[in-house]
Amino acid sequence: MIKSKNIKIGDVKLTSNAPFFSNKAISGKFQRRFTGIQYFELEFTANFMAQDIEEVKKFALQTQFNKPFYFPLSYFSLYTGTVKDTLTSAQNANAGARIVTAGQFSGTLEAGTIIQFSNHSKLYQVTEDVKAGGQIKLFPNLRSQVQAGEIIKYRNIEGAFLITDEKREWTLQSLNKVKFNATESMP
Repeated sequence: MIKSKNIKIGDVKLTSNAPFFSNKAISGKFQRRFTGIQYFELEFTANFMAQDIEEVKKFALQTQFNKPFYFPLSYFSLYTGTVKDTLTSAQNANAGARIVTAGQFSGTLEAGTIIQFSNHSKLYQVTEDVKAGGQIKLFPNLRSQVQAGEIIKYRNIEGAFLITDEKREWTLQSLNKVKFNATESMP
């Protein structure tokens, strides 16, 4: 991320993409099946004065060749629940699994919480409330294996993203804006 007091980041938009197929049967039952991996897209604008353009150009150049950058998810991942302890996995979970067994902690990890595992940067959402020793149900399924004892981050989440813009428009004025589009970098 652009870490500078001279560059102000604004107009941030985070989009969750979950490709699915839906169908309504003759019986009236609605079915939804996910046909691909869920991922996030990020859009943001860097606002800066003309004399600070070098910092923005440096970020643009360093990230244009598939080098991931980390972006804090701010209010989207703000945790206000009851868990206060370090959260860990109690046992191994293979890539593709939808459930990770939680270790010991106090409180309840609430549905909707954004989490990350310490061995990879993919963002996951907890789909049901869970207490210590319970099963954390995730969306989407795990992209990488999780080891027993691995730390599960649930505060101050930063997503890893790759720039997806094919072209960059630079306006040459004293006050500038440059828009960036990125997609979640997945293991």
